[in-house]
Amino acid sequence: MNCLQQSPMFCSHDLTSRQTINVLRLLLLSVIFCLSSSIATAAEPGAHERAFVKALELFDQAKSPDDYRASATELESIVADGVHSGAVYYNLGNAWFRAGEFGRAILNYRKAKPYRPRDPYLAANLQQALASAPGRLPDPPAPWWSHVLFWTDWFSASAKIRLASWSLCLAAMLFVVAIVMRRRSLISAMAVALVFGIALSAECLLNDPAQAHRAVIITETTARKGTGKDYEPAFDQPLRDGAEFTILTETSDYFFGHFEGIGDGWVREEDVAR
Repeated sequence: MNCLQQSPMFCSHDLTSRQTINVLRLLLLSVIFCLSSSIATAAEPGAHERAFVKALELFDQAKSPDDYRASATELESIVADGVHSGAVYYNLGNAWFRAGEFGRAILNYRKAKPYRPRDPYLAANLQQALASAPGRLPDPPAPWWSHVLFWTDWFSASAKIRLASWSLCLAAMLFVVAIVMRRRSLISAMAVALVFGIALSAECLLNDPAQAHRAVIITETTARKGTGKDYEPAFDQPLRDGAEFTILTETSDYFFGHFEGIGDGWVREEDVAR
């Protein structure tokens, strides 16, 4: 007996079964895709691990600022290879702080924060570096969206990316199931997953976890109104170690930045860490 000779109810049930199988296959493929996309490609750990251990040994044996600079230089070589790690940035901050270079310490503590948002030792060390920096400027006001997305501070930068990917994949899967299976009750769950994923994605883009637009003065310098020593000073006082600023534009030799509380000015690239 073929399907045309069977009752409409049996044919409908058979069609629904095939749709269910297809949906399950789609869900399985989507889950595999989401999981595979969230797994970072591991670099060769050997050289970087040896450099990290060597840097910690140099730090533990250090007795002078130059010894701490040697530890920091070893850690900087890891970052130069493209490794971005909360542990590396945190220990870089410690090494530069002990070397008496507070601007570099502040910069690296801030870079570590997106990877270790709930680390009390990191928060305490950052505050100590800020208090010790002779050129500290007022903190810029928090952007409006940080008050709305305050809850995203619970997650590290890598966790935000993973959760955003999974949430958007889940929203897509729930949408397909709701349409194919005609389950309107799943639309609410899809909306929640979609909003959660979009919020995390937006926070990752707005928060600039790489601190690409932030920099700090590392030695006393004079900000000027143009790119050259012949231009007038932009401020009535020189900038000192630890003065943070937002990069507005840059040339090969100069940064033009906004310094909170005092204004905008050009500073030489050699006097800046970013």
